[in-house]
Amino acid sequence: MFDVTKMLADALGEHLALTYQRTFGSREPRFAEVIEASARLTIERIVGSDALYHDGDHTALVTLVAQDILRGRFLDKGITPEDWLHMILAALYHDIGYVRGVCSGDQANAFVIDAQGTTIGLPRGASDAALAPYHIERSKLAVQERFGTHDLVDAQRVMRAIELTRFPVPADDEHRETGTEAGLMRAADLIGQLGDPLYPRKLNALFHEFAEVGLDAQLGYASPADLAERYPAFFWGKIEPVIGDAVRFLDLTVEGRSWVANLYSHVFAIEHDRRRMGPHPG
Repeated sequence: MFDVTKMLADALGEHLALTYQRTFGSREPRFAEVIEASARLTIERIVGSDALYHDGDHTALVTLVAQDILRGRFLDKGITPEDWLHMILAALYHDIGYVRGVCSGDQANAFVIDAQGTTIGLPRGASDAALAPYHIERSKLAVQERFGTHDLVDAQRVMRAIELTRFPVPADDEHRETGTEAGLMRAADLIGQLGDPLYPRKLNALFHEFAEVGLDAQLGYASPADLAERYPAFFWGKIEPVIGDAVRFLDLTVEGRSWVANLYSHVFAIEHDRRRMGPHPG
């Protein structure tokens, strides 16, 4: 059977492990094993999700951006194998909290939303996107359950990086950093989405995820076309201020510059009415 899911999981795991080995050689060889196994596990779990936008493709893209940011940091000032391992794991696990059943406290009709074991129910017909308000805490719980006693992984470090992917960015000191490991993880999450060559095509899916939790009305979007139309203002006001450090590292590699080019090309295309995919403008 031609299994596309398995192909993505295997290809991503092998690519991440090989890139680590090419970067660090024989240093900490078990890290490559942890990275490869984690990629296979997370992708195979996330592709079972019915969230329309936060899917396996999204996780793979974010992880590839995180890897290219790390490559730029390695060239710029040097980083350790531990730095590499923990950021890659944060990227792989950052959205796994969307998946119903991923946390040990989940039940058939009740899903855990915090470390205290609080659970919520979901309405009939809900998708995994209904867990969006709680997915950060759930992802952190999944990391703690998976790596809390691991001899190579600092679960708290991974959880800290995942915490900074919370969006909109909270207006407090804890979430203000942009050049730290956690701040760069947030940038990877944003660039992995917005630098995707097919990002405009995915705006319909994103709108319907918003609608499931009431964010469409809260943000003033009446249709997917509104997401596209207001994208440039959103990018310059909310995204560009928190990704500058990551862009600087991406600019140091060929692959990284491709992400940056895609990122800004979408803004240009919409600002100049050159968008060729995505919601019909009407």
